[in-house]
Amino acid sequence: MTSLNEILEGAEVIGHVGSPSTSMEIKLDLLETAYTKAIVGNFCLIAFKQDGKDSLCIGQLTETTLRNPYLERHSVEKIISVRGQAKPLSGEHDVLTVILVPGTTYTLEGGRITPSSLATVPSTGTPAYILNQNMVEKLIPKSKETAFVGKMYGTDILLPMLFKHFGKIEEGGLGEAYHLGVFGKTGSGKSYLARMLCSIYGRYSEMSILGIDPTGEYAREITKNGPLGNYLKSVNRQVSVYDVSQISLTRPEALKRILLTSDFLDRMGVRARENKEYAASLISEFFERNRSITLADGRRIDSLPNAYQDFVFNQLLEHIRRNIRRIYVSQPEQARVLDILGTEQARLFPIWQSIAALFAGQRKSVDDIIMDVCTRREIIFINLSQVSASGIYWNDRVMAIVIDEILKSLVAIAGDLWREKEELLNLLVMIDEAHRFVPRETPSVDEFKSLKETLVNAVLETRKFGLGWLFISQSLATVDIEILRQLRIYFIGYGLSWGSEYYTLEQLVGRGPYLELYASFKDPQTAATLGRKEYPFMAYGPISPLSISGKPIFFVALDYFTEFPDINNFKLKKA
Repeated sequence: MTSLNEILEGAEVIGHVGSPSTSMEIKLDLLETAYTKAIVGNFCLIAFKQDGKDSLCIGQLTETTLRNPYLERHSVEKIISVRGQAKPLSGEHDVLTVILVPGTTYTLEGGRITPSSLATVPSTGTPAYILNQNMVEKLIPKSKETAFVGKMYGTDILLPMLFKHFGKIEEGGLGEAYHLGVFGKTGSGKSYLARMLCSIYGRYSEMSILGIDPTGEYAREITKNGPLGNYLKSVNRQVSVYDVSQISLTRPEALKRILLTSDFLDRMGVRARENKEYAASLISEFFERNRSITLADGRRIDSLPNAYQDFVFNQLLEHIRRNIRRIYVSQPEQARVLDILGTEQARLFPIWQSIAALFAGQRKSVDDIIMDVCTRREIIFINLSQVSASGIYWNDRVMAIVIDEILKSLVAIAGDLWREKEELLNLLVMIDEAHRFVPRETPSVDEFKSLKETLVNAVLETRKFGLGWLFISQSLATVDIEILRQLRIYFIGYGLSWGSEYYTLEQLVGRGPYLELYASFKDPQTAATLGRKEYPFMAYGPISPLSISGKPIFFVALDYFTEFPDINNFKLKKA
């Protein structure tokens, strides 16, 4: 039970509602005592009556204006151009106004605080109170779903945010999944914020997380006992990391695609693109039709999981020799390939082995990893960096194929489980470096073109399964527009306030004071030279109880190493 007087107790009045004001922008005439305060970015609260009920409007201050009508006369301007000021007019008659953009309206009735909407405009002269921590805590009591990743821009007030899992409503979830995006140039703090989001979602034991990590940044932090792994362990979550060298693909079609990116077929004497297609199909077909092969001692083993072994390679070469006409029609080309297969087999085998290692059966299959995420509620990161690909043929094109295989497996298994059990999967998929995999322009490389198509379709189709996506990118303008349209919540850090990036931001949040405030963000690297490094963000979407309308809200990220775990009650074990 909370009363209006309790909420406003000890609150500081900084101004009053002025004219003109609308339900979208309220003009505040500042008190002289507030003239020297740094208030842009702060939140204010206005108490008023709506439909005869006590109501509260909370909004962020986005723009301040100084007016002195006496100085705007031509004669006075001339005096100022000579003297620098015109006493006693200069300073004494300044009037400061500030724009408050309403974000949330609450109604107080019977001691209850319920969300409402601003359907009128508070009368002129209505006092505006600067929001403080005490007011926030009375308005928004802490709950299991409440989390903190930052402080309100320009203040030390913790900004409450709601992060619910994607499970059933009656179990405290959203009843659906939604997609999120974290954007900002290098050094903007987006990786730290993404780690915080993973940690917060990881608090829900009923929720699983799959991290696609192309640079290995998140995987390294976990394996080296960094904060992310420790935060998740402190809430009793088991986190697994798989390097490329620890996972295996299972589809012969993937082998065909990888062969076409490698130089194995060239080394085998197959030159033209068309003939390489024939050869790759022939090799793929061998494993498709011969799921198992017979050894000299009569035992049968699976072919593709053992393709890296010499006895499987020998049988594959024999298959190629028998079907050489399917690669080349002319005798000279056939002879060239057969000669190489006969004389260069020892040289070809290591090249083949590095490719076949991606399908090695003693490693964890992609399908098994996806099943662990979908059914056992595990948190898994897949490290796709070059460093993690020890002894494996690896480049960007192969990485695109592997991610494509992971996503196809995810969509297939998730769809089957959802149709079979009719339960939400409650799964978040995190993809770093998203601009590389879902670029706005059509990729010129086939492997990336296929990956983009798979990823866009997955984002469109899987939300109904209870499967949400978190995209992390250095750019907004270069990310596929369909992906941006599907995002429910955007976190936008420093560095996207010019050119095509600014235009894309403008399409998202519209013109006006929001973008002006965003453009005023300080470069975190510059701020670091003057003191503590700060990472400002603009959040857009229904993320905070202080912005139910979904309008942009501004905050400075908590220190990932010290403030974040303490404020969010991660019980870390002391070393």
